[in-house]
Amino acid sequence: MGERHREEVLNTILAACLGRRGVDADPETILQKGRSRPDVMAVMRGLRCAVEGKVADTPNAELVVLAQAKSRVDQGVAHLAIAVVYPTYIRSVQFSRLPEELGSASLKFSVLTDADKATWHHGSVNEILAELRRAHDVIVRDDVLQQAVDTLNIGLAEVSSALLDSGATCDRLIKLLGIGTKGHAETAV
Repeated sequence: MGERHREEVLNTILAACLGRRGVDADPETILQKGRSRPDVMAVMRGLRCAVEGKVADTPNAELVVLAQAKSRVDQGVAHLAIAVVYPTYIRSVQFSRLPEELGSASLKFSVLTDADKATWHHGSVNEILAELRRAHDVIVRDDVLQQAVDTLNIGLAEVSSALLDSGATCDRLIKLLGIGTKGHAETAV
């Protein structure tokens, strides 16, 4: 009988493939005093990314790996997670050819954040990284937008507080803006 690789071997090779593409990735990383053990832990542009992998011949592979990946984000172990389903044939590829074969194989994957609904894609490690970059950009954009909204809310609260404390200022603003009549400052603001 030929070689038949365990899932852990495939995860280790996947971590190496990610590493060759510039992503700092470590297989079977133990975090939080041994409680969490993602198949691969990577750092993508400063965000932690957990990768969970299953071979397609595993019963309910998609559901199982998706639940594992989602739990990494829900537990706060990672900002992003990738659920990967390896094709069954990859188990029997000769070990010396495994990095090349896994690097170019069409994998089924889903990139997860705490805000996104899971969507499955097919593609190589390069497509996984492209999808990961898109998810990273959404997270960063959402964080920047949230910070801007928070800052704006604080500023508006300060302005409205200052205006409510000064009836004369409100009267002058009403006149300048032409939005009411003098003497109605309390109801206009």
